Amino acid sequence: MGLSMVGLLACRSNDTLQMLPLPSLPTGAIELRVAYVVNDRLPRMSSVQLAGLLASMGATARAHFGVELRFSEITELPIEQVFKGIPSAKRAEAFRDIFDFKSGGGGLARLKTVFAKQFAAQSEPLADRIAFAQPYAPALRSTASMDEFASAIADLQLQRLGQWRDLKAGDGGTVIDGNPYNEFTLWLALGYSDLPYELVLTNQVIASMEFNYPSVHSAIRGGYTNGITTHNKQSRYGTMSVWSTFAFTDNSEYWVKMRNGERYESIEAAQLAGAAATHEIGHQLWHLAHPFARPACVMSPVPMFAYREWRDKLSAPDCRLGSDPSMTPGAFKFQY
Repeated sequence: MGLSMVGLLACRSNDTLQMLPLPSLPTGAIELRVAYVVNDRLPRMSSVQLAGLLASMGATARAHFGVELRFSEITELPIEQVFKGIPSAKRAEAFRDIFDFKSGGGGLARLKTVFAKQFAAQSEPLADRIAFAQPYAPALRSTASMDEFASAIADLQLQRLGQWRDLKAGDGGTVIDGNPYNEFTLWLALGYSDLPYELVLTNQVIASMEFNYPSVHSAIRGGYTNGITTHNKQSRYGTMSVWSTFAFTDNSEYWVKMRNGERYESIEAAQLAGAAATHEIGHQLWHLAHPFARPACVMSPVPMFAYREWRDKLSAPDCRLGSDPSMTPGAFKFQY
């Protein structure tokens, strides 16, 4: 998801960057300040749904991580205001990393080279990532090399990214328009602004392609990112988790197909969004990675958008902290 990602995690391969240490967590409840960043063009969750989302996140964190989360009142912020707060240098850096799928810009060979290098630096076993992707990339061989895997994933992501470019919003325009609000790298750059939050919910669709941060679970969704955990200098724990509610709020035939036939009424949509968002809390508080081969784990990304199917496979007793290399605190190395 992350990260989940379902999302992705913010990571750079530059050796000059600093490593972010594991946060020192309190012995009691862990407090998270919460914002809801809203794009008025897109469907949003009601205050009742947002409360249900946080309640579900708290219950899932209690079951899977044994911690009590305490949430602040939700501060609503317009997306235009939030993106204006990104420092100009970080904004320029973010734009340099973008693969311009909107205008059909080139650079695919470079993209595949970058994907191979960065996939090789990730800790999850290649065989597990191949098995995770094969249902969506049947030509991908189980014995594929890292270069072959990276090439196949890049092709798959680019092919599927068009579905988000053409999807319509409620105002008749496209969900992804000329604004950069869909761009993953801009959301990473928000960590260098003055957002004093640990959890940022948004109704914005985050779907893009970058010369950086490859993620197999995002690629099979066409570059769609459910959640991101990234460095944030204003956060109590050194990182900020972003979670998009977009995929939970639409029951059009298109979205039902993307969810393998699942339809959600409003309360269930909020509950599923909260359960899935707990994945980002694992990244934020313990720097966990992705146990792709273990669907019992909340840190195993949702393969596509069938959130109910993913939740029903979870089993906290079968996936405790420390039970897998990816579930070991510090498994993911945050750099900034």
